[in-house]
Amino acid sequence: MKKVLKLSSLLLVLLACFTLTACAPKDPSAAKEKLENKEYTVLEDKYVIPAALRALGVDGVDTVLTVAKSDEALVAIYFNDKKDAKEAFEEVKKYAEKEDEDSKTKRSGNWIYYGTEQAMKDFA
Repeated sequence: MKKVLKLSSLLLVLLACFTLTACAPKDPSAAKEKLENKEYTVLEDKYVIPAALRALGVDGVDTVLTVAKSDEALVAIYFNDKKDAKEAFEEVKKYAEKEDEDSKTKRSGNWIYYGTEQAMKDFA
């Protein structure tokens, strides 16, 4: 199983190298609509998880989307501005890798997101 995850992670990195720009949704409502159209269950949180992240020193969080469909999952954090997302990237990346060593974390504009390969492709 780990070989499959490592190979899929490598494939994702190669794919990212060939992609010139990421096309993350412009805001949480657009992301929610896009993912629901792809039959994901999307939970939107503007209060609890953002408050917990603030307590951990991650500032500027507007909304957190928790997304799932069968074996696919994604967490997408929307920040008030790109500067906040850029400053929080390393902290979020550390957390994601701690939870899943094969996790790849990406930042696009105001978004930081991590999850399974397919869910990340569907999000971007």
